[in-house]
Amino acid sequence: MKKKIKVATTRALIAFILIYMICLPFRRKTDDGFQSHYRLVQSYIDSGLIPRPRTISPSCINNGENVFLLIMVPSTASNFAQRNAIRKTWGNVSNIRPIVKLKFVLGTTHTSQLQDFVLTENLLYNDIIIEDVPEKYEHLTQKSIAILRWTVSNCPRVRYLLKIDDDVFLNLPRLLKYLSKHAQTNTVLGCLVSHSSPFRSIFSKWRVSWDQYNEEEYPEYISGPAYLISGDVLYKLYQSTKHVPKFMFEDVYITGLCRRHIGALAKSHAEFSCGYRDKGPCGSNFLYEITGHHYSPKEVQRMWSELQNRWSDCRLVDSYFVYRVIDIFKWIFL
Repeated sequence: MKKKIKVATTRALIAFILIYMICLPFRRKTDDGFQSHYRLVQSYIDSGLIPRPRTISPSCINNGENVFLLIMVPSTASNFAQRNAIRKTWGNVSNIRPIVKLKFVLGTTHTSQLQDFVLTENLLYNDIIIEDVPEKYEHLTQKSIAILRWTVSNCPRVRYLLKIDDDVFLNLPRLLKYLSKHAQTNTVLGCLVSHSSPFRSIFSKWRVSWDQYNEEEYPEYISGPAYLISGDVLYKLYQSTKHVPKFMFEDVYITGLCRRHIGALAKSHAEFSCGYRDKGPCGSNFLYEITGHHYSPKEVQRMWSELQNRWSDCRLVDSYFVYRVIDIFKWIFL
């Protein structure tokens, strides 16, 4: 019996090593392409051929009165690929009616070269807002507050605000169609989370002490990757952040605690994703969905192309069980 276990263990170890060696050449490497691209543009700036970029994005025209939807995307300075994928796909809003505006919201970085790249990027696209918030997970709440502050200061009359992370796939036409038929007021809309309790275990990474939060359950809130706020509550929601004590989880804080403070509604929409890659990375899977969470820039671009083709079929590797297995292998070996 011991011999059989030893043989099985040896074979499993050999298989693991072989798979790792096969996958090794495909391990993700740092893409320096964007660096050479931005260095080239920066050289034109330094030589005076291109004016130096502005660090502050302009306000909306007429306080955003004609803007139907303002899309605000929290991002980090190094996520060039994610931002470019969005610009090429669902974030390409220049010819969309009703009027949609897209802005990326970045915090501060202590890497001067990275900061220069961001300024150059903003010169090219003029869609970046830089807020004085450190780029750390524990400061996500501050970044979401900054989004509200910038909106009420620069685009206070927008009809809707969509906060959406830079790894989310968005079926924008479907969202616009829904809003054109179902107007929202006094509302935060998305994937509704109910009866959620804080993790109290001292062994949990997401532990919340009783001093940090003294209730048994969180109020109903909208899951953080994507949520829509009706324009009529933006000012009140922002003002509430000056009175409601700060909390580490931005979705619980903004769409739960602050929303409850002003008496706004938290509404569920079944087409907003509640999970993590709960659908395969295929555009056809989103014909009748609005959002999907955690897709790579390459996946977003391919999915968008597939979504535009109503006759497109999903590849075998994008079927649920196959892509789940592939994701596990990527997580282990890549």
